[in-house]
Amino acid sequence: MRPSYSAEFIEVECRAPDLDQCLFYHCVDLPSEREQLGIWDLRSGVDDYLGHVDFTDQSVLEIGPASGFLSFHMEQRGARVTAVEPSMQHLWDTVTLAGFDIEGWRNEFSKKITGVRNSFWYLHHLHRSSVRLIETDPQAIPAGLGDYDIGLLAAVLLHCRAPFNLLESLSQRVRKTMIITELYDESLGDEPVCRLIPKPSIRQVDTWWSFSPSFIVNALAVLGFEHAQVSIHHQVHLELEEPVPMFTVVAHRT
Repeated sequence: MRPSYSAEFIEVECRAPDLDQCLFYHCVDLPSEREQLGIWDLRSGVDDYLGHVDFTDQSVLEIGPASGFLSFHMEQRGARVTAVEPSMQHLWDTVTLAGFDIEGWRNEFSKKITGVRNSFWYLHHLHRSSVRLIETDPQAIPAGLGDYDIGLLAAVLLHCRAPFNLLESLSQRVRKTMIITELYDESLGDEPVCRLIPKPSIRQVDTWWSFSPSFIVNALAVLGFEHAQVSIHHQVHLELEEPVPMFTVVAHRT
């Protein structure tokens, strides 16, 4: 790893890891007609997932790239992509669930995230990619990182204690368009609401919220992105029998 330091962020470069050091979050196609399975398979539905946005000659700031499937897809569609991750010391927000071994969970989670980040670098070298990976606080993205045409949050907000803070942080670095994709819960209806997921009876600490599409539309309008389109689509999760309903909001700055 060769980090490039500034006062507020680190640009990271890594050598290509071995395939057996990788944990793939997304299914991907490899050379010689091979495929590498992951948790999500977005290959057939990626255009729906990204709201059918044209990425030609656009700069994109993506939060939470995981294995980088979307990062490299957008790059192949003509975008200049910068991806942001928190440092391994901070990772993402953990639900403070009483009686849960959070420290033990974080240790195991860190091992998995290391594998996922290895998969990003494996694909980065495979594609000879120019995607930049930045480590910084996603909820306080520094101005020194520059401004971008498009901001992307792909199934990230549900893992954040303060989702509006993350939306605001990203929006401050975006000139034109925000793309937000989340799980779709029809029971939330048409009001701009979110539902707290954690319960004492649900022993998980990595998912905080589910959102109505109107919540995202309204939040983005508050931040200056008033022209929004919402689409509903289904994506493949390899651990589930049925495709998963999701929604994507594409909102343009007024």
